[in-house]
Amino acid sequence: MCFKLMCITRTTIHKFQDMLSLASVRELPSIDVCDDLWTIFICPTLPYTPLHLLSRTHQRRHRSYRTVRGELSGRTRQDHGLNPVTKSSALQMGGIRCRNRSVVHCGLIVTIFLIQIVGKTSPKAQYPVPGGQIPAYDGQYPNPGVDTAQGGYPGERSDGSRRQEGPVSRISGQDLRSLLQRVDVMLSNQCTKNVAAQWQFETDVNPGTQQAALLAQLEYADYQRAVWGVLNKVSRDQQQDGPIWRQVQFLSVIGPAALPPELLDRYNKLISDMLSVYNGATTCAYNEPFKCGLRIEPELSVVMGRSRDWDELQYSWIEWRRLTGQKMRDLFEQVVELSNQAAQLNHFKNAAEYWLFPYESPTFRYELEGVWDEVRPLYEQLHAYVRRKLRDLYGPDKLSRKAPLPAHILGDMWGQSWSNILDVTIPYPGKNFLDVTTEMVEQGYTPLAMFRLAEEFYLSLNMSLLPPEFWSGSVIEELPDRVVICQPSAWDFCNRRDYRIKMCTQVTMKDFVTVHHEMAHLQYFLEYRQQPKVFRDGANPGFHEAVGEAVALSIATPRHLQDLGLVQGSVDDVPHNINSLFSLALDKLPFLPFSLVMDEWRWDIFEGTITSDEYNCHWWRLREKFSGIKPPVLRSEIDFDPGSKYHIAANIPYIRHFVGTVLQFQLHSALCKAAGQFDPEQPYTKPLFKCDIYRSKEAGRLLKNMMRLGSSVPWTEALYAATGETKLNGSHVREYFRPLEDWLRNENLRTNEYVGWTYDGDYCKQSIETAGLEVYGGYYNSATVLGTSTAALAATLAVILRHLVL
Repeated sequence: MCFKLMCITRTTIHKFQDMLSLASVRELPSIDVCDDLWTIFICPTLPYTPLHLLSRTHQRRHRSYRTVRGELSGRTRQDHGLNPVTKSSALQMGGIRCRNRSVVHCGLIVTIFLIQIVGKTSPKAQYPVPGGQIPAYDGQYPNPGVDTAQGGYPGERSDGSRRQEGPVSRISGQDLRSLLQRVDVMLSNQCTKNVAAQWQFETDVNPGTQQAALLAQLEYADYQRAVWGVLNKVSRDQQQDGPIWRQVQFLSVIGPAALPPELLDRYNKLISDMLSVYNGATTCAYNEPFKCGLRIEPELSVVMGRSRDWDELQYSWIEWRRLTGQKMRDLFEQVVELSNQAAQLNHFKNAAEYWLFPYESPTFRYELEGVWDEVRPLYEQLHAYVRRKLRDLYGPDKLSRKAPLPAHILGDMWGQSWSNILDVTIPYPGKNFLDVTTEMVEQGYTPLAMFRLAEEFYLSLNMSLLPPEFWSGSVIEELPDRVVICQPSAWDFCNRRDYRIKMCTQVTMKDFVTVHHEMAHLQYFLEYRQQPKVFRDGANPGFHEAVGEAVALSIATPRHLQDLGLVQGSVDDVPHNINSLFSLALDKLPFLPFSLVMDEWRWDIFEGTITSDEYNCHWWRLREKFSGIKPPVLRSEIDFDPGSKYHIAANIPYIRHFVGTVLQFQLHSALCKAAGQFDPEQPYTKPLFKCDIYRSKEAGRLLKNMMRLGSSVPWTEALYAATGETKLNGSHVREYFRPLEDWLRNENLRTNEYVGWTYDGDYCKQSIETAGLEVYGGYYNSATVLGTSTAALAATLAVILRHLVL
């Protein structure tokens, strides 16, 4: 009798041999090739030698991976790292947390590579494993056409029992518990190896470390499919232990890796092709047809953030979408089809349901819209004020009193953050908000001193001392002798002792806040380290970032900086406070509807309510509905404007950013109440925005209660442990910005500004004949002429001239 391993890649054969301890087995008697993979038959000397291969690839959790292909010159994480063109849509590294919304967040799912018996045995033959007997997996796929029950876990019926397709593995609770314990040990070891390879690459970028990092991720992928085939057959009827069943559920959802090999290869190639389009896109400068090669980072981002030339901004906006989204529309349509097939193989009705799985609520989508409705009145006040300021800058012929905001004049390529237009919208010019960078330099601050102060902040909350491995292994300054990916990130090496931060720290206030944010991830790692590996993660994909951002709200307060001796005297006056809140609001508030639309749009497509001939126009309907933003020129279905955003090209969920942004204010409110620094009954004497939880043991206790749970319980229970609430609550966002909302309301009343926006015409049409035209008349503005803009003409002429020259 022989043991047959499911197909694995040629590159990992020797690693499998090491793990199997081939001293106890004979040489490989035969190797069969299936597709582009290998099937290995290993014949043990003893008839019942147990062989176990364990691994993890947690696609329902969200940490970071990056693309390896392309140049390493970009400044955002999306330009660096590992390309998801391997065995799943997001082959992931475990235990890495990064600080950047443009980062691709992903993570790990534990899986077990069980070995199927091959030979003249009964179909019900069993092989021994420690703690019990598990029947061989029959290798059949589940039926993708069966609907997932509403509510509960994927694959469950309404009565809580697991839907089954085909033979069911009979395994006792004790046997399964023993098996999962062994999985945890091997998983942690493999995770440590993987994270170490990613760390080596990011702290010493070269072809050798790049290849090693890619191979380390491939090891995870090679296990997934076989494990999925075993674990999704376990029936809940046999498993009454809630935590054990929860582990099985998490481990048996593997996303696109459930696709048959040929479809998985096709899926990965489609993602790779879209990312190649995105990462390879370059434009020419406005009115400079020979100055070309401009990439999104840094050149185009600088243009969108600093230019105040309407035509230049419009040209850059249009060109970026022409060179990215338009070229990937057909590819995206194919990705949608395969994503839905993969979701059905994971027992979900469609990819929308699969993406929402970590939030464990069948009504979560509608709950999110309710949260946005809570925040929307504040956003509308900000929107009205910013529209007036931009109308003053560009003129009423460009922007009318009631119109949505043109997307190209908001400070970045996507209008997701308006921070870069602070200089032309700040409420009190000349009254700058707090920045202690100069004082830090004068007092001799160093990166090491900044990290020591951050550790002291958490110790004051009665949280954990950092282990020695942190100080010996972390990279907190740029290394002079090698290329380092400097994006700040926190790393869990999966061995319950090694935790690190990678950051090219500068002595600035911004980096001082970031250091505290990254260290919050480490504190989270330390608190849930006693959980099984599958539960060592945030309660849902938004929790990790929410904790770090909640802490950052305390660090930047004048009170905290005064305690550190970085602020001399008082800066507590209305102009400084309003400017500070306004600056934060420009970043946080526009991002909420943007992040909501990013996934609302894709959920509609996955569910089939929007077809491919409506992709672009539906995008702009949602942008106008939730954000009050419109395109600068009329768009059509020849365009594919969502594809101008990295996360669309990479097919990465985005809603975690909405959840994390709301949660940070919800957590901050609860911690400040516990610290006695915020009283909702006295919002003007103890306002939330002034709170600093430094030295509050009670605030630390609440935070630890939530953190130590990891993802072992539904996120609503973890949230309750810290806040006493069980749902997302947008009212805390408005409470934090209450003084700013009052100020904006009074200012908009003073200037008789219209609050909200009215639909002022078509922003997108099916017909291509009308695409690319500047819209006036009864559409965008009060002018009465419909014509082609000078920017569009200039762009056309520049393209023609460039082709003639070339």
